Amino acid sequence: MIVLEEWTFYVTGKSLSDTKLLAKVRDFEVLVDEPAEIGGTDEGPNPVEYLLVALAGCLNVTIRGIAGEKGISVESLELAITGKLNPAKFQGVSEEGRAGFTEVTVSVYLKTDAPKEKIEELLKEVEERCPVTDNLKNKTPIRIVLKE
Repeated sequence: MIVLEEWTFYVTGKSLSDTKLLAKVRDFEVLVDEPAEIGGTDEGPNPVEYLLVALAGCLNVTIRGIAGEKGISVESLELAITGKLNPAKFQGVSEEGRAGFTEVTVSVYLKTDAPKEKIEELLKEVEERCPVTDNLKNKTPIRIVLKE
């Protein structure tokens, strides 16, 4: 696949409560909420959970795409992702540390007949080419602009 143009993705969101947001992505509606134990109504994943879902989805596409390029057949693929987050900065309790994940671990369960060396090469290339992995590993400029 050869792509020579830049892609632009667009999401809108409408706040429904202190913890709930209805986001629109193309023709899809996505509900974002917090678990009940931290004040939400538990009607949807929270923002950081969606970030991990985005990573899982992108890794799925990237692993399968690169495997296809390399002639590696994928019998099955499962991903388990854990993100560790200290909420102290987000909650305003501390100015130290990060507000976001301090660590994300991705466990890949890939069933294939390819030798282990080929799988390790595949995963190294996946880590370099996955857009969501790139955004999590590298600084991406974000501008927050007030509109009227």
